[in-house]
This record gives sequence, C-alpha cells and structure tokens, in this order.
Amino acid sequence: MDNCDTALPVLLLLLMVRCVHGDLISQSNNSSYVQQLLRLAKSAEMRSYMRPNFDACDNFYEYSCGNWAQINPALGVPPRETNVEQLWAKAYRHKQRRLMEQPADEKADEVAVLRLKEFYASCLMFRETPEDLYRRVLLEIVAEFGGMPVLSVPGQEWQAEEFDWQETVARIKRKYGIEILNPFLFPKNHFFVGQPKKTFPETILQAMADTTADLLERHLGVESKLAKTTAKEITELEQTISGLDTDYFDTFKTTGDYGILLDELDEYLDRPPHVMANYIFNELLKHFYFDWSGSVVEQCASRVSEVFPELLENMAFKHYEDAATLSEIENLWQQINQSFRGMLQNSSAEWFIPETREKILDQLNNTSLLINGYADVNFTQRYEGLQLKPKDFLHNLRTILTYQRVKAPTSVTYDPVGKRVLLPVALLQPNFFWSQFYPKAVLYGSLGTLLAQQLAHSLEDASKWDDKSLVEIARREECFKKQYGRLRLNGQYWPESDQQAENIADNLGIQVSYHAYRRFLGGMALSVRNSEALPQLNVTSRRLFFLSFSQLLCHDANLEFRNQQLKSQLQTPNAHRVLGALSNFEAFGRDFNCGTGSEMTTPQKCQLFSVNLD
Repeated sequence: MDNCDTALPVLLLLLMVRCVHGDLISQSNNSSYVQQLLRLAKSAEMRSYMRPNFDACDNFYEYSCGNWAQINPALGVPPRETNVEQLWAKAYRHKQRRLMEQPADEKADEVAVLRLKEFYASCLMFRETPEDLYRRVLLEIVAEFGGMPVLSVPGQEWQAEEFDWQETVARIKRKYGIEILNPFLFPKNHFFVGQPKKTFPETILQAMADTTADLLERHLGVESKLAKTTAKEITELEQTISGLDTDYFDTFKTTGDYGILLDELDEYLDRPPHVMANYIFNELLKHFYFDWSGSVVEQCASRVSEVFPELLENMAFKHYEDAATLSEIENLWQQINQSFRGMLQNSSAEWFIPETREKILDQLNNTSLLINGYADVNFTQRYEGLQLKPKDFLHNLRTILTYQRVKAPTSVTYDPVGKRVLLPVALLQPNFFWSQFYPKAVLYGSLGTLLAQQLAHSLEDASKWDDKSLVEIARREECFKKQYGRLRLNGQYWPESDQQAENIADNLGIQVSYHAYRRFLGGMALSVRNSEALPQLNVTSRRLFFLSFSQLLCHDANLEFRNQQLKSQLQTPNAHRVLGALSNFEAFGRDFNCGTGSEMTTPQKCQLFSVNLD
C-alpha cells in the first residue's frame, strides 16, 4: 500500500470536517481528541500529495506534490486544470449555500438577508416558468437596448446605421451594472509592455463556437445554420479581444481620455456592426440564461453569489469572525510586515540608497490588511427598497441587477489605491491553511507567504524608486528572466519573459515569511516545540514550512491546457514557481541538507535585495 493509500481514510475525514461539520468540530471543541484527530487528518492530506521517496533536493515540487494528479486529475473539459484554490473555493461555496438555505427568520434576519433568501427561493422554483415566457423575457431584455441582428425577421431588418456599440455597452452598464468591452477589465497581463498576444488552439476555438451556437439555439430559438455562423463570428471576435496588446492604445496612454481609448479599441477590433451587436447582446444574455438540464441548486447558488456578492461575503464573515481567528490573522500580518521591514533595513545592496529605502519603508508602514467582509457597508439601507416576487425569478433577477454590487475577490490581492492587502473571507475557513491545532509552520508557509507576496507587490510603484535603483532592479529582473527561462515544462524550456513581477513576489514572499517563522520559533519554549510537527509526517518544523508553501501550488493540467500555457506565457507554471523560488533561497538548501551539486541549489541565485536573513 503506497503513501496515498495509507493516508486516504483519514484524508476523507478531513474533507468531511471541512465541508460538513468543520466549524462545529474544530472551533468550538478543543479537546485533546479533536486536536489529535485534526492533526492526523492534516498530516494525512499532506502525505497523500507527496512522493516521499523522491529526492527533495532534486525536484522539490515532485517531492511535495508528486501524487496530486493521482488524487485530483485534470479532465478534458474546462477548466482543464486542478489546484488548491479550487478545493477551498468548493468548500466555501458549500458553506455559503448552507447560509442561503437557512430558513428565513423575520425577527432574527436583517432585511438584506431576507431579500437574499427570497431571491434564492424564487430561483429554486425557476423550472416552473413556461419556456415561451422565458424566451419572451430574454427578447424583452434585448429590446431594452435596441435589437440583436441574429434575431431579426423578414420585414423587421436590423438597422446597422442606428447601432453605436459604445453607447449600447454604456446603457447596459447603467441599467444592469454589467461590464462589456471595458478595456480596464481585460486580463491584467495584457497591459504589460511587450506581453505576447494570446491565441487559442483551433480545437478550443471550435469548442467555444459550438458552445455559443448551442446557447443561441436553445435559449433564443435561432436556426441551427445561422447560429453556427453567428457563433463563429462571435468566437473570432473573442479571440481578437483576448489577444489585445495595449501598446496599441498610445493616445490613451498620453491623454488618459477614456473616450479616446474606446475609439482606439473600435479601430483595433475592426468588426462589422452586426458582429459587434451579436457579441454584446450574447454577453448580456449570458447573465440571464438558465440551464434547464443542469443542477438547479448549483445554478441558483451561483446566481446569488453573482448578484449579492458583498452581502454573501458579509454573511460568511459574520459566521467566521470569532476573536481568536481574527487575532491569529492580525498577529500573522504584523509578523510578516515586521519581517519585511527588517529585510529592507538590513539590505546590504549599495544601490539601495537611504532616501529610497525610507520611501519604501513608509510604503510598507502605510499598507494595511483588510479581511474583505464588507463590515462597513449598510446593507439594510442598500436593499430596504428592494421588492421581489415569490415565484418570478426573471423579474427578481432583472430587478436586483439594477442595484449596486462589487465582485468580491477570490484570492489574496493588493489594492494599490487603498494601499492595503485584501484577504477574502474564504481563507478564514478553518482546517485549510490554519487551525488552532495545526503547527504554525503550516500557517506561515501558506497564508503567511500569500500575505508577503502581496506586500511585495506594494513595492512596484515606480515613483518610489530613484533612477539608479530602477536601473539596478531592471538588471536583477534580467537574472530572474534568464533563470526561469532555464526551467522546463513538458520537456520544453519555459520561454524567457519580461514579466517577472509575480516571480519576484514569490521569491520575496517565501523569504519574508520564512524569516518571520524563524523568529516565531525563536520565541517558543523548547518544551513545546514538539507541537511544530505533525504525526506520521517525518519532517522538521522548517521542512514543514517549505512543504506547506509548495503544496499551496500543487497543480495538474491536461495536455491542451499546458500547451496553451506554454504558448501564451501569461503565468509561470506552478511547478516552476516552486522550483524557482526555493532554488534561489539558501535556507531551503540548508534545511534539507542539499549538496552543492543538487538541482535545488543552483550556484547563481537571483535576489532583488542583498540581505542575510540569518
């Protein structure tokens, strides 16, 4: 029986704890039995992903995540990949659904929560809606903004000369808050100078076109041949949009005029009016389509998340905001921030002049952590005028879409405007990255590293750096570019890329969090240091830290996804993120006793700051 098989029974127990009874079992019961049970389960999970017989100094990703694909294989359908974020997101959606499904209580529930539950209940009854009524409502929505060419009938031809796509998307935005063709919402990597254009393989293009044609036929009754022709045009436009290179928008960069940006976008897309119109209305109607054959519960939970994103996060935040959890995370943040400041203060880099150092330290000091639970929003005031109908989901959907909403981030992010790191409520779930019973090595190696990575992004404001520093940073970025270009994916070298911001953040993040964890260990009494180990997992506390970091990035993808990743170069593969960051970090090689000739101890190490963390 291999490592995965022996860990499986206890691992299943951990999944049950996380998804079903996690909050009750782990947070309100601190008996030694529960403590031992959860530590065993966490150990089983970590061991199930590992290939412990693999040499950690040869390839640490294979050592720590070698069995991930066996347990969480990527399939041939979207998203064609599996990762850790999907696991915690799935558990979080399950817990959010439990909150929606709690019976409405006129006395205990706030007005906004009552409206949310009413909306969810009306959605669950959607299949009682006659199909002809459903299609009629979709046509009414289109008619609000003009007409959709593919739906025109003889004698009522679509008037191309009356269509203005910029005005149409602006009206849709004002009415329903739905963003279509907003350049600022295109994938952020498209706004980097020199970013290679993204292209889709022919098989993916065909699959996208088939999906769109199916939507047009099933939901709008478009004739099959016309649906396929229209879908092909829409898909080709989608590919053009996905490949946008914003070097094209030179005038906007000079003037900052949003109107000029849209004009340049129009020139770039260069499509006939009927193609633009079909694309825009198809994007609009995606928010109203209902899959009659799919799971009603899953669709309705997704709809609630789409139209009540902040309120749903707030409900979950209130569920998790116990004092111990918030105190634990705030303490971690303070330790990470202190460690980062210490690294900058102790840097021996001659180019890092005192004036610039002070600016960067001020930037860190002014960066705060916010658990994104929207505690400052008055939801009662926002939704007190909302009137819903018990059995009319489409009416309710159209009504609630007219209300203000902001999509909640699903991962740790840095907000440069507010100068804060945003932590999503999903990461407050116990028994993933943290538990009062887990070793702190798990917390620092995972969540601590995530916080430090985003703190590293706060340093990217070029206005804080002097000219000499910018030149030196560019030289050091070149080192990362060459190093990551020597890594292989599927037997091929990873192409060199000028976009190294995420790789540098990975490197700084693991080093800063490790330094913070070492200081934590130094403050522990020797008599309790055995708590920094997990049962049946034969690794030291520092090795457990690195293992927790690497398993944060366990990943699998099918061949089609990997080939597309190689072509697009939009993000460094997770395995390379682990190998690159750890091979640059001397402490890793020392803690794993790696010899000088091993793969994980490359002689040329890339560093942004010259600093001795010891």
